[in-house]
Order: sequence, then structure tokens, then C-alpha cells
Amino acid sequence: MEERRSGRSLCLFLTTALFCVMNATGSPVTQSYGVFDVTFYNAGDGDGYATGQQDWTAQQMADVAASLAVWQGNIGNTAGRQVQMHVFWNELDSYGTNVLGGSASYRVGDGTTIWNLGEYVWKENENFGTSSYGFDTVIQYDVTAAGLGWNFGSTAPTSGQIDFRSVITHEIGHSLGFDTSYDKDYDDWGWFYTGSGGQGDYYGLTAWEKNLVDSAGNRALSGGTGTPGNFNELDNPVYFDGANAVALYGGDVPIYAPAVYSAGSSLCHLDEAVLGGLLMSPFVANGQMIRTVSDLEWAIMKDMGWNIIPEPASILLFGIAAFCYNAKRCKKS
Repeated sequence: MEERRSGRSLCLFLTTALFCVMNATGSPVTQSYGVFDVTFYNAGDGDGYATGQQDWTAQQMADVAASLAVWQGNIGNTAGRQVQMHVFWNELDSYGTNVLGGSASYRVGDGTTIWNLGEYVWKENENFGTSSYGFDTVIQYDVTAAGLGWNFGSTAPTSGQIDFRSVITHEIGHSLGFDTSYDKDYDDWGWFYTGSGGQGDYYGLTAWEKNLVDSAGNRALSGGTGTPGNFNELDNPVYFDGANAVALYGGDVPIYAPAVYSAGSSLCHLDEAVLGGLLMSPFVANGQMIRTVSDLEWAIMKDMGWNIIPEPASILLFGIAAFCYNAKRCKKS
């Protein structure tokens, strides 16, 4: 769906990372957490885009607040207004039996750059109108944590649980720019199609995509269609080559690009095989807890144009796969 605003050079449209969507018991609850204005939708509550299937508890709401604070603590940008976020509990099995959650964001584009709307408002200090649904970004969580059960609160999960705060913090990262416009059906970047047969409009590349390169040195083709610059989206992996991230990591940073394309996961996560213990990898194991943003991920944010405080200084990468040892892994999206 697309929404155009008169008198603006930017166009507003919706994109989803992976998914989208009953007995009413409560009403939506809105809380303000610094930059973010969050509306919690209880069972039966809807915003026209999604409908909640379970009520939110005080502890779950506190977990969302704690995860938002993780990102806000190191970002020095001034938002043009509060970022509007809607959150839901839903059954997400239709998107895969191992899906824990996913995010969708409205986007703006000027023909050169695409921003998620919350990213645009905060990073660029813009007071741009929100979507017709009232949100900049919407996040949904699987009611049963893919059948494993959630761990709520500040304590660590048991070996059989999925850590809720880890998944929340991850999904927020997507709304802030760990995202791609690549369309596998059309094999192109930055184009959005409004009809069934014709080419749509070109909006640009995300800041993340502008730093992607495959193993042969090809980049996403700006404004192109077909096979963009012969970029291999199945390179397993591709790489992020922003200057700050490369300096910290000691080389190009591997990005998740499996041999079988996975919509909502490919090209918008750190590579699972090498960096599976970091927040923005695509999977989390039961019993695993990743609630913080690593210095590498902060460096990537800086390469995407964010003002990060303090400067990313160091990163300890040894042993990061230990969390995943012999454990079932579930998709964060």
C-alpha cells in the first residue's frame, strides 16, 4: 500500500520485514519511553493493520521499555517527533513454525535514499507525518515463542526458553535501519510496485544497502532493474564494508545471504555462521540471551549515518558461538 503526501518530495509506503497478521478483554495502552511512543494492543484490539490475540502484562511492557532504552542510550540524534510504534501478540505460525517475531515499517524515499519512517524521524530530525494506521513501525511477537515459551523479566532464560528482551531489541534494530529494499521477485533494489503488471516507482537505496558488496565486489545497482550490477544475493555471505565497521572488525563484515533466498532474513542480518552470537544475526537459540548492541553493530549504525555516543571502541568476538551450542535455533526475522 502506498500513501502520497502533497507538497512533499518524499513518498510514504509500507514494507514488511517478514510477516503480517478473537475476544476483546482490554483496550490499547499507550506509554511514552523517551523517543518512542508505544501502543500496546491487547486481545481483540486493532489499528486497522493488525489485531492483538493476547493481552500485555506489566512485565512484558517493562521488557519493551528496557529494550528501547538499550538503543536510546547510545544514539545522540535528536528526533523531529516521537517515533510511533505499535506492538501486538499474534500467532505467527503461518510465516514459519520457528518465527518468533517480525517488524514492518512505513518508508520514505527521495529517489536516492530510503529510510524506515522511524529512522527518518529520529536520524534526520524530521517531523514527517505518520502512516494512516498511526504507526511508523509495527512489531508482532509469536504468542508461544514458536512453541518453546518466553522468558520475561531481567533474569536469564532457562535452557528451554526464548528470551523476550533479546527478540524485542533485535526487532527494534530493523526499524532503525538494518533493512533491505531488495525484491527477489523482480530481482531489483529500491523499486516499489503499485500494480500487477507495470514497473512502479524508484525510491533509492537504504543506508544499509549502500554499504553492501558481494565477494566479487559488485554493489546494489542504484536505479537499476533486472540483475542489479550482477550483485549475488545468494553469495553466502555478502559483506558490509562501511569504514567504521571495517576498521573495528578488521575487514569486511559478513552479512547473511544463504544459497536459498529467505525473504525477511536474507540481506538484512549479520551472517549467522560467523556472527551468530550478536544481536542482529537472524536466529536465536533457546536459552540464549543477547540483549545488548555490540560495538560492531554500533559501528554499522555509525556507517548508516547515526550519531553514536560514545564512539565504538572495541569488540570481543571470540567464543560468540558458544551460546548456540547444541541448541534449537529460532528465527527472529
